Amino acid sequence: MARVTKKQIKEDKLVSTTTKLTIYLEGNWKKVAGIAGAIIIAIAAIIVFYAYTSNKNSKVSVMLSEATKLYNEAESAMQKDGNIESTISKYDTAKAKLQEVVNHGGSRSTISEAIFLSARCSYQAGKYNEAIADYEKYINKYAKSPNVIAARDGIAKSYIQLGDDESLKKAIRYYDELSKYPESYITVDAILNKGMCHEKLGEKDKAVEAYKVVVDRFKVKVEAAIQEKSKEVVQKAKDAIEKYQDALGSSASDANFKSLLEKAQSLEKSKQEKWFEVLLAYDKAILSRNEYWQEQSASGSNSSKLQVAELALREYENESLDMIKAVSMGRKYEADGDWDTAIRYYGRSAEFSFLPVRDMYIKAQNRMDLINIAKQEGKPEA
Repeated sequence: MARVTKKQIKEDKLVSTTTKLTIYLEGNWKKVAGIAGAIIIAIAAIIVFYAYTSNKNSKVSVMLSEATKLYNEAESAMQKDGNIESTISKYDTAKAKLQEVVNHGGSRSTISEAIFLSARCSYQAGKYNEAIADYEKYINKYAKSPNVIAARDGIAKSYIQLGDDESLKKAIRYYDELSKYPESYITVDAILNKGMCHEKLGEKDKAVEAYKVVVDRFKVKVEAAIQEKSKEVVQKAKDAIEKYQDALGSSASDANFKSLLEKAQSLEKSKQEKWFEVLLAYDKAILSRNEYWQEQSASGSNSSKLQVAELALREYENESLDMIKAVSMGRKYEADGDWDTAIRYYGRSAEFSFLPVRDMYIKAQNRMDLINIAKQEGKPEA
């Protein structure tokens, strides 16, 4: 009897499967055709839906672009001509176009932008109740949008513009809500505006309390900036010392220098983050040995390493001389209570790239001063 190969077995299975499939299709062709037709219809429907949605979104995007252009024209008119009738008309025209976008429907981002700009149009046109309604609609619909902060700010400012006591109290509540968000220009400005609301309500102590938050926060940030800059310069001082010690060996130090250097290192290790004081300590050590280092450089001994050390010392001095002088003068004026002059000196020593910005501090400090002067003289402040 002939032996059946694996190939023959596979071929027999394929024939058997094909035969069964043929029999099934002959008996159930209507059912199979129905399923295939349904699949084709579903695919076609999906294609049509996406084509419709894409076309609709495209049209709405064009409409939003046109509306945004009208809004920008209104903004330009406001900057150029101010709040006159023709400017208000431009905002009304832009708002009407934005409303078309909302009514037409489209992507979430498109509609959200249209509603937000619509609220801005109402505010700029002086229609504050309308602006409040639009901003509230935006917040309710897009609660997790980053623009919710600006929307809340818009509502608060609208209430301020309405100006009655009840509206001012509502504005304060919105500014209190804004204080819960991460620090930004809007949230810091909200503290200032909250102070202004309290002033208008005759609540002078609460106004001072709000302004003091901005003033104190600015002063803390100024000190932090000074310490951070001092820390950077301390590293340059240590680098210069290390290079001179590498170049000159034991002759780079004497008893006085070693003592001063140990004091600086001990102060640095104290972990009190008083980097300006640490800088002064390192600077004192460097000054005690600077003349000897220069003499060695002039002699030309071990010139290559000394040249590297000289460059490091020059880099340190370029950073430290003006900074130490500026901060020291600032400290003097601060001790005398003259913070305005102190700030000017501190600004020469470190970059104020933080919030509150200097203008916010000045505004808050000026309002506090006016309130306090008025209290002393027993008359209303300006």
